Amino acid sequence: MRIVFLIPDLKQGCFWERLETTLSRKPRLANWSLRRWLYVTEVYGGTMNIMRHCWVARQCGADAVLATMSGQNNYGDVFGVKRPLPFMAWRDRRPDDICLVPDYATQLIKDVDGVAIAYEQSPLQTKTDFDYRNDRVLLWTDSDLMQGVCAQTYPGKPAEIVPNIVDKELFPFIPQAQREQGLLFAFPRKGKDFILETQTLYQQQGGRFWQFELIDGLSLQALTQQFRRPQAFLASANFEGCALPPQEAMAAGIVVVGKTARGANFCMEQGKTALTGETPEEVVKCLFQLEDETLRNTLAHNGYTYISQYFPEGKPAQFWHQKLEEFAAHLESE
Repeated sequence: MRIVFLIPDLKQGCFWERLETTLSRKPRLANWSLRRWLYVTEVYGGTMNIMRHCWVARQCGADAVLATMSGQNNYGDVFGVKRPLPFMAWRDRRPDDICLVPDYATQLIKDVDGVAIAYEQSPLQTKTDFDYRNDRVLLWTDSDLMQGVCAQTYPGKPAEIVPNIVDKELFPFIPQAQREQGLLFAFPRKGKDFILETQTLYQQQGGRFWQFELIDGLSLQALTQQFRRPQAFLASANFEGCALPPQEAMAAGIVVVGKTARGANFCMEQGKTALTGETPEEVVKCLFQLEDETLRNTLAHNGYTYISQYFPEGKPAQFWHQKLEEFAAHLESE
């Protein structure tokens, strides 16, 4: 029994970026391109989550491999720690392989002969371009919000919630007192206007403690180093997929404040693991509260305690031990 985790090739450079821009304007050409290349120009959280699932599955004894269209590892040491994972070409899968396919590529499920898993990580990527009613097709997702999205998109087909994987080696806990006082990180590609409005309003109301620093375009290794610095992270996206940044912030000891992304940021429980606000005005009130050192320490501790269940040895390992038993039983019954 082999489990194949499909991920896109990582293609970097001006040619691929220009091609991506062109394809985004021509849906039919984009679909053809997906079947031929299936590539991205930057590493997304959903891809990282799939790679981590492959690694945990292997730790639990599975014959698990990553698949790209090229069959090559374009990512290098993307984890930042030495965890070599085997790669294969998507075309080389076997009829008895169990194939996990990311949500944006579910049209490729029609090419799978055996069990196929549609991994629905983002509300913006759920598609009905595959036969989800087929008994050999399973639906996996990552939150109550996404389970609801799946129920509407795939009526009559249950979607199982799969635990995200938070990498504590990449994002080790660092106490608030050892971080740069008043430094707040935000990702401009996830709601730049919301971030700027919040910053402006905070400063207009006399806020001086929090200094906003926008983080964008960093490699994972660079990001993990930068995450050792701030005391706070501003969640600013209206929509989220697997929503790893707030979870990784909690693992690192960073206080999380901001939007719940309509429930996708399930780790953010108001007043316990985070402070939440859906508008700049609400977030500014939270920021003034977070100037209190005692509150920051409490939230950082609570956030770390909560998110630790998603460390590899916790729920993810439990999940994969169970799945491997189920998959083995399914194959024996055929």
